Amino acid sequence: MTADEPAIVGMTPAPPAPASVPAIDAAAQASQTAASAPHDVRNRLLATVVVILVLYTCAIAEAIIVPVLVAILFGLMLAPPVRLLERWGIPRVIGSLAAVLLTLAVAFVVLAALASPARQWMQRMPRALDRIEQTLRDVRRPFQVASEATRELGKLASMGETSTVRVIDASPGLLAQALSAAPAVLAGIIVTILLTFLFLLHGDALLRKFVTLAPHLRAKRELVEATRHAQTELSMYVITITLINAGLGLATAGALWLLHVPDPLLWGGIAAVLNYAPFIGPTLTAIALTVVGFGLFNTPALALAPPAAFLGLHLLEGQLLTPHLVGRRLALDPVVVFLALIALGWMWGVAGLLLAVPLLTCAKIIAERVENGHVLATLLSH
Repeated sequence: MTADEPAIVGMTPAPPAPASVPAIDAAAQASQTAASAPHDVRNRLLATVVVILVLYTCAIAEAIIVPVLVAILFGLMLAPPVRLLERWGIPRVIGSLAAVLLTLAVAFVVLAALASPARQWMQRMPRALDRIEQTLRDVRRPFQVASEATRELGKLASMGETSTVRVIDASPGLLAQALSAAPAVLAGIIVTILLTFLFLLHGDALLRKFVTLAPHLRAKRELVEATRHAQTELSMYVITITLINAGLGLATAGALWLLHVPDPLLWGGIAAVLNYAPFIGPTLTAIALTVVGFGLFNTPALALAPPAAFLGLHLLEGQLLTPHLVGRRLALDPVVVFLALIALGWMWGVAGLLLAVPLLTCAKIIAERVENGHVLATLLSH
């Protein structure tokens, strides 16, 4: 044995870790998981309660929230044109005012052109409903025997009762309801117009205030870029959808003109507006055109021609035109869209139906560009 051997023998390796350490770590992790489980359940319950409270607040604050949301959407949509005018040397206040006035002028011209035909069709509506009832009466004949039997049983059950009850409809008429709702609608329109103008005029200043809240320079730059891209994409999306709906309305008007339906532009305009609400809007348009058809034609085949023509055009638009022009990236999940239509329609009525898809699209565009927004973007994607 050499002199170096004892030193080598003395350098023994460190003893292995006790086998009980992994068991202790596993037990600690299990205890932590068991302790965190009640906290997770509590957090989910709190999140559910918060969502319910937010929905309830949105429902009761319709008069405030709807004009603000409409103004925000119009502000985002009109911001790129106003910014372009500003680059051309036009002051921002003049560009914002011009954008708002041009939008109001287009809306006024459309409403003025459709108001008179709409009043005429409201006068024809009772006759159309009578014809629909006559057609359905022929369909219900096989079920009349059961109805007669039910009526006889009702008479037997009411034998011995001599008192009669007279029901008087004391509900206000449509004109009274429209007059009572007119001040609130007018106030909402005025608030929307003013807010849209203010968002266009001071939108960049408001964005700079948010930028100052960012923690570092990179976050500031990303916030500005995300906002600019969101404005541009939302503006292009709304303009594209508006052009698609206008094309569907003109095609519907042309088909109704070929079918000799009076005032085809009226029904084309209704089809274009209601097409902003998927599923529900086209269904309402088809029902309205069915009533129109029975009010004009005597045979069921001719009466069903107007809604059939519209549904054919809507099928082409929904399956070919919109996916090609809008693209897959901005496509929304149909289930989420339907749930949003139900929720917003319940909260805000017709305004909610028309706002559902633009709001979802805006949320998806923003979620794709903010940190930790991929979960929401994935949920909304088709």
